[in-house]
Amino acid sequence: MASSINSNNIDGTYPIAGQDNDSQGFRDNFTNVKTNFTNAKAEIEDLQSKAVLKSALSGTSLDNSGGGALLSDFQVKDMSETRLAKGTTSGTVTLNYAEGSYQTVTTSGSISIAFSNFSASGTLSKVRLEVTIASVAHTVTLPSSVTLGANSLAGIVPSTKVITFDATGTYILEFSTDDAGTTVAVNDLSRNRTQQDIRSITTSNDHGQSGDVAGMMVVDSTNIYVCTGTYDGSTVIWKKVALATIT
Repeated sequence: MASSINSNNIDGTYPIAGQDNDSQGFRDNFTNVKTNFTNAKAEIEDLQSKAVLKSALSGTSLDNSGGGALLSDFQVKDMSETRLAKGTTSGTVTLNYAEGSYQTVTTSGSISIAFSNFSASGTLSKVRLEVTIASVAHTVTLPSSVTLGANSLAGIVPSTKVITFDATGTYILEFSTDDAGTTVAVNDLSRNRTQQDIRSITTSNDHGQSGDVAGMMVVDSTNIYVCTGTYDGSTVIWKKVALATIT
């Protein structure tokens, strides 16, 4: 915006030395100076309320929230993301997107994931969860909104969205959404995405079970089974390859 401060309406040559000067000139100059001060105050306060600052202004607390404003054509360097440690817990663990895009938790029992404060629909939100599984008896349950990529996670039961882990340790799950959390995608950043388990596939159940999707794999002592479609209750979606001795 153009500044409303007008230095041209102040007569710097007034009053003229050595002669009587009309008092109206004083009044005009004082009025214009006051108006410029008023305009300057308004513009400075507007700038204070909207500027991104390195530190808080005197008498204020730092708040660099952009309120969803767009930044474009920037080159960034040495940037970091906020890491939020949720400690050791069980039960519901809510990933509040507004609190940070990288959050950690250690299990003291089974946990269930929930989300809050994703950005508005039409924008992409990503949050990573670093979960330390303290016992293989501890499970992680995903919310029903996690529908993209969930069925191929290692250790998941698709019908319940419960993930079990075959070893203690630290795992990283990334969740993303572009519709404010209505539909959420999940990506396992620390393990192979393809689900492998031990399940007996026979001609009686080669149409699969709820949650089976293309790319899933099952192994037993004699065969490797590959899912080639999405479970619909009737279509044969599992095919097998017999194992042979390496020669």
